Amino acid sequence: MSDIPESLYRIDRFTVPERARDAFLERLVFIRDFLQGQPGCLYNRIGEARQEDGSLAMVTIVEWSTREEMNAARGEARAFYEKTGFDPGSFMTALGIEPDFGLFADIRAGDHVTA
Repeated sequence: MSDIPESLYRIDRFTVPERARDAFLERLVFIRDFLQGQPGCLYNRIGEARQEDGSLAMVTIVEWSTREEMNAARGEARAFYEKTGFDPGSFMTALGIEPDFGLFADIRAGDHVTA
């Protein structure tokens, strides 16, 4: 086992109707900028791709140095949402956005992976 800390990757994919793109992107940029200032946030990007059905796939990728720092940032975001009355789930439902949330561990050279 290496002495180098293992990163965690929060990778969220969203299916977004075209009509919801601008409003959703505005929210993604806001949370990206918020998370970028949090301790332990190493990498933070938003991407998109057009799907054959005309919808958009949008993805957020955030690399965290530790689970503790990721959880602390999640708590800060949750507190901000409560203070401002924002409900992410209701927001996405109202816009017809389908989320798929994922948390991934870093696989490093020399790690043994079993199938």
